[in-house]
Amino acid sequence: MGFLDFFTGGSEGQLKRHTKRARNLNAQAEDREASLHWLASDGSEQAILGLLGRYNVTYEHQMKDLNEKTLVFDLLEGLGESVCGPIKIWARTAPQFARPLQLVQQFEGEASTVAFLVELLAAENDPFKPEKKRQILIRLAEFKDERVVPAVDPCLRDFDEGIRYAAVEAVLSQDDPTVQSSLAACLADDKEESNRLRVRIAEAFHLRSWAVGEHADIVAGRPPHGWMVQDGKMFPLG
Repeated sequence: MGFLDFFTGGSEGQLKRHTKRARNLNAQAEDREASLHWLASDGSEQAILGLLGRYNVTYEHQMKDLNEKTLVFDLLEGLGESVCGPIKIWARTAPQFARPLQLVQQFEGEASTVAFLVELLAAENDPFKPEKKRQILIRLAEFKDERVVPAVDPCLRDFDEGIRYAAVEAVLSQDDPTVQSSLAACLADDKEESNRLRVRIAEAFHLRSWAVGEHADIVAGRPPHGWMVQDGKMFPLG
């Protein structure tokens, strides 16, 4: 331990101090940024987690908040692939995780990113906190991967309408013929009350010339607003 460390609590004490100040929005911006740079120079797993902690708080001045989070991103990027492990640890509990996850994709590739998103999705089971689950689905929709549809399919029947809608978008982004029957079943489900969601599915069926198959009679009897079934396919009215 160096002479200065004796008075500052040692390296562990410094790490805790800079981690705390990095997300302290009442601190001076210059001091907070100095702590961000200190954490990046340390480069340990705990220091990287400290940097990521800045994403968990939002400064009232949006432009300053964005600039500071951009600094964090640049500092993380400068540390290379060593940030991937800490990002995955942090993302499991972080409410907002999308931007740092870009670094996992950058350093580990799409396959690893999809695998992690699928893992995150499986862990999100709190019906009273749907937002993170919705974010995961939105991110999964950006990839084409055979693991997406099986992982997302249960979300088509989720309690939350926003999650169901995001799940529809995610499965529609895939080149998987099995989604046709799953989405037709959603159209026919008398428990599905979201016209927004049913219209989105109808639009997809129309654009892709998909038939609703065995569900044709049920959907024809209760079509989405502004749509009809003709010859087993979806068509807009008028």
